[in-house]
Amino acid sequence: MMRGSSQSSKEDKKKVRSTQETSPERIRHYNDSNATGSNAVPESSSMSNNTQQSSSNAVSAGNPSLPIQSSTTMPQVNQLLPENGNEPEYTENRGFPYVLKLKSGEEFVYRGLFKEGLVSTVCSVESQSGIKYAAKLFEQRDPAIPTFYELLALQKIAIVPHTNLLFLHLAGLLIDPHPGFSGEIYITEECGPSIRNVMRRARQATNDTRQPSFCLEDTRKIGYQIGRAMAHLERLKIYHLDIQAGHVLFANPYSNYTLDLSFTPPTIKINDIRVKVIDFGCSKSHEEPGEKKEYRLVQPTPFRSPEVFMGLPYNEKSDVWSMGCLIGQIFTGKFLFYSTSGTTEQEKIQSQFECTFNRLHELLPMKMIEESQRGGHCTLNYDFYTPRRPNKRDHLLYIIRKDEDKHLYELLEFMLRWDPSRRSSFNDVLYYKFFRDVYI
Repeated sequence: MMRGSSQSSKEDKKKVRSTQETSPERIRHYNDSNATGSNAVPESSSMSNNTQQSSSNAVSAGNPSLPIQSSTTMPQVNQLLPENGNEPEYTENRGFPYVLKLKSGEEFVYRGLFKEGLVSTVCSVESQSGIKYAAKLFEQRDPAIPTFYELLALQKIAIVPHTNLLFLHLAGLLIDPHPGFSGEIYITEECGPSIRNVMRRARQATNDTRQPSFCLEDTRKIGYQIGRAMAHLERLKIYHLDIQAGHVLFANPYSNYTLDLSFTPPTIKINDIRVKVIDFGCSKSHEEPGEKKEYRLVQPTPFRSPEVFMGLPYNEKSDVWSMGCLIGQIFTGKFLFYSTSGTTEQEKIQSQFECTFNRLHELLPMKMIEESQRGGHCTLNYDFYTPRRPNKRDHLLYIIRKDEDKHLYELLEFMLRWDPSRRSSFNDVLYYKFFRDVYI
């Protein structure tokens, strides 16, 4: 058993808060059966052909259910959910024993299910002293998909904790595991819902016709905390490799939020903006000096860095790209990069890569193309490439609608560079002007 230590601009006729395109964006290759509209915020993600995809799908240690609170200062607020505090989304037993007994002697009462993934399940439990936690239970799995790196990352964080990273209470083995499960269990702090779940529920309140997102100030506060968490992981020499909206939780299990429908798009306002980065199922430790970097397909497609798309090894800057994509999604309610055509998985990947090419201001470096073609892992066709600037109407910065948004899109341009060697580090990101004077 391992135990961690404790721990105004002018008003127009219609208010426009965010910079978004009005054309629909299709994200079919995200493999989400719950996404009902084009570019919908998914309930669960897919990392195609990623050998560690399943572990990342299940690690929502927080509560997907979130009470909505009416507000006199926000004129059009939908009442979305009952006031159910931090109760799990599903409370039936699902076959799990009511008391989870560990070989180390600890016992936890099963309270309900938070999330089921392909190879793991996260549920709510209560300790003998009445403290509520999240418990991650692992199904029996292929040895090629080990839990070693996830536990290693959690142990490193437990030794040097950070307020914006999920904290491990203990890791151990169950005396009598549920059939099909290995008996391995991680007990972590219990948090609130994920950003993805909040955005999904807010979208459902608009009948899937509008794409709610967060205001600029809340985007700054959330983004700054994610950056701090990622900078800490970098100091611990950990790649996360699965940054997405479902893996950032609001820290307070009793959080509630309002949805202001008078803005375009509707604005989500949450009462406690503190967040935590979770899910280290795809994490890896940094390579040792002299160790060869091997290629591995990682990251969900909407957050996948160019080097990974191109069959090149991931590196310290790959997570920076994912974070940039996530900040863009938090503010706009949409993915920044997406496929616009294709029926097969490869056609959709090709389409998304070309979309990325059209949206970025800088050109794709020829040295990366040449290295990609030599590596033997690239499946892209570069016939679309032309050494000219893309049409401005597709450009990332072209969707700015208000002057105060400019610093955000400058930050994204700073983070979303083709060449990882020219991409900012997390420490650089935190000192960028968009994050000046952020108070949480």
